[in-house]
Amino acid sequence: MTERMGIQTVQALLDEALLGLRAVTDPALPIRQAEEQLALALREAYEAHAARAQFNVRRERIRAMATNLHAAARLLAQVPTKDPGGLAELALLQQAMKAAIGALGEPFSTGADERPLPPKSRAEPLRASLREPRLLEPVREVLLPAIPLPELPEPEAPPPAPPAAPPPVTTLAQLDALLAKAHARLAAFEAEEEEEEEDEAPEEDEARVAATDARALPLHFGDSKAEEDVLFGHARTCLEELGMFGLMRRARPLTPWSNGERTERRLVRRVDAIVACGAPILPRLVKLLEERPEPDPELTWANVFLFGSLAGNDALDQALRIIRTVELSEPRMAEAVTDALSLAPHPGIERVVRPWLDAELPARRAAGLRILARRGALSVSDVERGLEDPELEVVRAASQVLGATQGPVPHRALEQALRHEDEEVVRAALESALLRRSELGLERARALVLKGQGAFADAALFLAVSADGSGADDLRAALDSGEVPAVLRALGWFGDLSFMEVLLGHLAMDAPDTKAAALDALQRLTGASLTEDVPSPEYARDALPFQQPFTPPTPVLDVTDRAVVWAGWWAKHGRHARKGTRYRFGHAWSPKVSLWELEAPESLPAARRWVHVELAVRTGGAVPLDRSDFVARQLAQLEAWRVHVESGSRRSPSDGWTTRYAR
Repeated sequence: MTERMGIQTVQALLDEALLGLRAVTDPALPIRQAEEQLALALREAYEAHAARAQFNVRRERIRAMATNLHAAARLLAQVPTKDPGGLAELALLQQAMKAAIGALGEPFSTGADERPLPPKSRAEPLRASLREPRLLEPVREVLLPAIPLPELPEPEAPPPAPPAAPPPVTTLAQLDALLAKAHARLAAFEAEEEEEEEDEAPEEDEARVAATDARALPLHFGDSKAEEDVLFGHARTCLEELGMFGLMRRARPLTPWSNGERTERRLVRRVDAIVACGAPILPRLVKLLEERPEPDPELTWANVFLFGSLAGNDALDQALRIIRTVELSEPRMAEAVTDALSLAPHPGIERVVRPWLDAELPARRAAGLRILARRGALSVSDVERGLEDPELEVVRAASQVLGATQGPVPHRALEQALRHEDEEVVRAALESALLRRSELGLERARALVLKGQGAFADAALFLAVSADGSGADDLRAALDSGEVPAVLRALGWFGDLSFMEVLLGHLAMDAPDTKAAALDALQRLTGASLTEDVPSPEYARDALPFQQPFTPPTPVLDVTDRAVVWAGWWAKHGRHARKGTRYRFGHAWSPKVSLWELEAPESLPAARRWVHVELAVRTGGAVPLDRSDFVARQLAQLEAWRVHVESGSRRSPSDGWTTRYAR
């Protein structure tokens, strides 16, 4: 073992010891002072890494580390305790001391460090972040490690000693002496009251106080603050805003996907602003988590993303320490941590997250799968293990990331996910299978629809966007099987105008769900945007429905649901449609129509999901697209999709029914 590896062993033990302070419940133990010494020792360990090519400096850093470690152990050992957390902490500190002594005797090593620290100098100024996260490499010192500690009650003060009993009075002379003493105390008290009354009415000249700058400035401008406190106040505000921006940028069902772009620009600027406040401020930001009465997912997201945006293994380790203090079994916290590590630009995240796939906690295994998939670092074998996991939470995560893995997925793994009893697993498996252009996804969706389970896992919608013209028979049969609203909504995505009379008939019914589904399908098929104010729009000769090249539909908020209006429009314009052609928004469908809806700023997340699957199946595209990523990154991915669609547009038949499954 080299000296560097010896120090890494000590560093791992110090990390455990620092986090172990959270398990101490004895308020008499000075855990705050011990935390300070452990943090200093851990920073010395990082400095020893940085000085690996300087023998004397490195040795001094190791000695300083051992000194701080010994101070922490002495602080905890001087208070007798039976607290299990405190005893475990002492044992861990003793183990770390032995490892530190061993590190002093390890041989010298000049090997390259695989876990670099921040730069000590820069040849050019630090560039500002603009539209997406960027790894920041400011010139800074090694971070002082920090963790949020739970609030412990104040130790109980020992009860005061009872006052000494006065000596007994046995003679008349003793009694007279006590009386004289009481009279003297009373006279002294009355004299003090008279002096106070005289002081309350001072002369006018004596009451005046000379006005000086030292007295006047605080009255007008407040007390002066240290520069570090001013910077901390700015950094605190930016961090709290960073957490809220991280929440606001995530796609919501009724929020257009592009709405997050302005928020994301503000988000990356907050990261720049915090880093500009200086490295000494950063550990104090971690301590803000102590002020929250309940775990705060947004503030946790902000801290993890911030440290994941800084170059250096000390910053990445700090992000991991914060994660180890939260409960990933809580869904909102798991979502926040997963999102932060998926988006943060630190290149070491894949390395530190991969061991999560073997973690004891199911929530950590599930988070590991999602993070690695979104970062493009998940293998097929990782997903296969996830699908075999005994915990449903992990199986759900594995099925969701099937479409983002590298390399072919075995049919057995896909079949296992597609035939699972859990609806979320099947829905995710259908999407993943179709994004990978596997016909297993199409066949499973068809089987569910024919069984009358078109609403289960959105099977009818998956069938509609991925089937060729033969899917019409499956959807027509499903209309008699029970779950009519799900099938009606799917007809709009399918694009076959032969179902118009069926949709008009259901629009005339009274059932609200059926009526809404039929209206949604009619609008998607025709793009007519009929309203009560304009029930029968007039069209120019060269802009008749079903004949003109694609133009985006007119957005309206109050499309009419009166069947007679839609029936009149169809009777007037339906004759212009070509039989056997697939239509969308009143135009013959082509990949460019779906590409428009995928990248249109006003598109909602649900619609983008279906057109993404549709493009993959009908163009044979395997272009990556993370619909949860920053808008700037998605725009770059959409540009790659545009190149793919345009390069294959000449080979696409004009009827729109062709599918291109993998062979």
